[in-house]
Amino acid sequence: MLIGAIVGLALVVTFSAGIGVGRLVTPLGAATGTTSNPASGPAASAPTEFGLIKEAWDTIHQQYVARDELDDKELIYGAIEGMTEAVGDTGHTDFMTAEEREERNDALSGSYVGIGVRINETDEGLPQVTSVFPGSPAEAAGLKPDDVIVAVDGRTTVEHSIDEVAGWVRGEAGTTVEVTIRRTDGSEKTVSIVRADVPIEPVTWALVPGSRTALIRLEQFSAGAADDMVKALKDARAAGADRIVLDLRGNPGGYVNEAVGVASQFLSSGLVYIERNADGDREEHSVSPDGVATDLPIVVVVDGTTASSSEIVSGALQDAGRAQVVGETTFGTGTVLGEYTLSDGSALRIGTVEWLTPEGRRIWHEGIAPDVPIALPDGVVPLTPDDVRDLTPAEIDGTQDAQLSKALDAVATESIASDAP
Repeated sequence: MLIGAIVGLALVVTFSAGIGVGRLVTPLGAATGTTSNPASGPAASAPTEFGLIKEAWDTIHQQYVARDELDDKELIYGAIEGMTEAVGDTGHTDFMTAEEREERNDALSGSYVGIGVRINETDEGLPQVTSVFPGSPAEAAGLKPDDVIVAVDGRTTVEHSIDEVAGWVRGEAGTTVEVTIRRTDGSEKTVSIVRADVPIEPVTWALVPGSRTALIRLEQFSAGAADDMVKALKDARAAGADRIVLDLRGNPGGYVNEAVGVASQFLSSGLVYIERNADGDREEHSVSPDGVATDLPIVVVVDGTTASSSEIVSGALQDAGRAQVVGETTFGTGTVLGEYTLSDGSALRIGTVEWLTPEGRRIWHEGIAPDVPIALPDGVVPLTPDDVRDLTPAEIDGTQDAQLSKALDAVATESIASDAP
């Protein structure tokens, strides 16, 4: 299934997460944000519909058997969560509590406190690890992608949202949390993990043994990601790399300006993406000059959890004929968020503009389809640059990471073609 949310478990509800614990105590017109949208249309002229909300509120407070135990703030939060989910912009338009806003900003700054994994939701509605940050407490404890979190400190995660589970796992650095995981073979294991400050290294790379291919992995488009990409590309070239595999698997996105910066390292001209607003007006965003790898053959690897800014980069390189895209159709997060701060420090993030690829293809709900479709076999963990660095050429050739293997073959073929007279 497509993920319903991607959450940085350190735990942070990150930029591509689609679940919040909604709330609103003032009209939207009282909110502040990066954009102002005066009320208009049916919602502004339909008091009867808004009256239904008050009817429901009053009925619950009058008839509920434990009405004295009702938490009004939780009811309001839940109502707003329902509104954002009903919009249908899964993975983008959502609600954030004040605490979640702070945690999200920390994540985009490049570090946070927690255990160091990202999760999505399984078909059963349980949180499943999609990636483990290198050097994190989760890695030290042996957590792996595809592990399902079934309990936290003895509390079952069944019928609890990802945000709730994230809240259980979060805590102060130095404190301990017990996480029970279920492996792909059905076995369960409980591990004690000490929370810590987890640095997020957005870009890592390695020269693939036995080749001149640099495998570059981009974890997220946090602040400074484009600069880190430039450094990685320069270092890779200095080490003898003459072709690139760009791994965007599991990348949940981030700042769109970082996406422009990253894509511009591989494109000499043209567009990175197009914005289209509700009126159909378009704004084009061009490639920035002086890319450092515009001449190197490149293949991009993606999967179903590749989202947001990752899709902008994938679509831009694909439309330009600059790179083949290998893997699985991406998540399909394609709206630009305007953040509207509410009176208690919480905020609504609303998709106000839609992203299109340079050729006008829609990303929202559709994703970027790969040129070379290939799924990762069940139970196989994607190789990272740190993994690859320690392998022999024979082990690279025999890897079970079918997506990476296909990408390495494809970029080698492109390199040969580019060298042909």
